[in-house]
Amino acid sequence: MNLTLRQLRAFTAVADTGSFTAAAATLHLTQSALSVLIREMEADLGVRLFDRHTRRVVLSEAGREFQPAVQRMLGDLATAVSGLTDLRDKRRGVLRLAAPQFMACTWMPPVIAAFRARYPAIEVRLADTPPEHLLAGIPSGEVELAIGQDIEVDDTFERHTLFKDRHWLVCRADHAFARRRQVAWTDLADETFIAPTRDFLRRVLPELDTPAREALSASGTQSVSYITTALGMTEAGLGVTVCPSYAARTVQAHGLVMVPLIKPAFHRTICVYGMSRRAPSPAAQSFIDVLHEHVAQQAASKSRVHG
Repeated sequence: MNLTLRQLRAFTAVADTGSFTAAAATLHLTQSALSVLIREMEADLGVRLFDRHTRRVVLSEAGREFQPAVQRMLGDLATAVSGLTDLRDKRRGVLRLAAPQFMACTWMPPVIAAFRARYPAIEVRLADTPPEHLLAGIPSGEVELAIGQDIEVDDTFERHTLFKDRHWLVCRADHAFARRRQVAWTDLADETFIAPTRDFLRRVLPELDTPAREALSASGTQSVSYITTALGMTEAGLGVTVCPSYAARTVQAHGLVMVPLIKPAFHRTICVYGMSRRAPSPAAQSFIDVLHEHVAQQAASKSRVHG
């Protein structure tokens, strides 16, 4: 037995109208086409569903028994289709994201606000995570997207570059570096350098030449887990640190100064991650679009400032 959706709708239309002619008009079918659907349905079920009278068609006893189940099936299907349509059109849903703690409190909020302004029915839940756990929630479905630093990944994940962000030296306003136009890595030899994340030195050292690596090794280097900790220690005069461009407002709130760091300039790539071979939900794809728009707007704003 293989009843079709067209047959079920034909059955319901005839039952509701009591007429093949009226039911055919409701379904935009010819009366003969509707009659074929009902005959095929009755043949498949092995029972007569309607009693035909001269002026009216009424449900048979079997038809009356069958009608509530058909109504439930069609109602459930309509509800399911409506739910999918709402998800497709971003009229409802939940989007779960992950980002490193500092990015979560600085760069992500305005992006989420822009997304919510456009899709107010989508609930956005942001998990602020340690950088080393950024991708942990993706395979389990705990989060759908993660936004953060460039990480080597296997084919479990899909990765797309958002932008490259420059790191700046950060010091107190009364520090000698604050009066400089730029600072080289070799200038850090006599400073206490506070690495803003546990993996920072591992990532930056391969990009430095020998004098710069020696200078960093000569400094009293210590590593912390969060940039906010590094900024607090710098504010207390315990050393100097580095931060990404998007940290500017937080740096200023601490009364600190950002100075270009050169030889070389150090950039970190920021990416968006998802599950490989799993199509993003409509809400996730729209959020990715908003991410790229935000990056483009920031780039245009910087261009106007420096232009």
